[in-house]
Amino acid sequence: MNPYAVLGIDKDASNKEIIQAAALGMRQRRHDAKTIAQAQKKLLDPVSRACRAFIHFFDFEDAKKRLERELDEILTAYDNTEGDDGFGAPCLGIFDSHHGQ
Repeated sequence: MNPYAVLGIDKDASNKEIIQAAALGMRQRRHDAKTIAQAQKKLLDPVSRACRAFIHFFDFEDAKKRLERELDEILTAYDNTEGDDGFGAPCLGIFDSHHGQ
């Protein structure tokens, strides 16, 4: 469940806006009361909110493209080696800050 979508708010909403959106959602019955209450609770807790913002707003496409590119390079290099025992394959480092730049 995306609590931001349930409450119809953006990621920069204040606690007051979260509470107001939950009240409005209850009155408009867009979702059941339990779903609205869970969304509100998840966004009012700072740790949970940070996790939800990461999950729902982080752009994973760049990391995915870098991983695919690196994997293609590794597999190409691995395919071009003959007689290799298979233990020399390098590790993927998609989250290395220096990688791919």
